[in-house]
Amino acid sequence: MLVITRREGEEVVIGDPKNPIGVVRIASVKGERVRVAFDFPREIEIHRREIADQIIIELEMDEDPVIGKINPASAH
Repeated sequence: MLVITRREGEEVVIGDPKNPIGVVRIASVKGERVRVAFDFPREIEIHRREIADQIIIELEMDEDPVIGKINPASAH
C-alpha cells in the first residue's frame, strides 16, 4: 500500500502520467473530515469499502452451489 500526504486541492495521478486512468484530488479538509474527488471513466467502478464488501456478499449469496452436472443423453 502506498501512503502519501496531500493537501487540499492537490492530486494523485493513477496510471501513465501522459494518459492516466484517472485522478484522485483532495477536494476539501475540514477538521477530521476529508472530501476526496475521483475523476475516472464511467466504466470504472468506484465504491466505498463497506459498499464493496456488501456487493461481494450479495454476489456470493446469488451463486447457486453446483454439486454435480447431469449431461443430456445423446440421441443416436
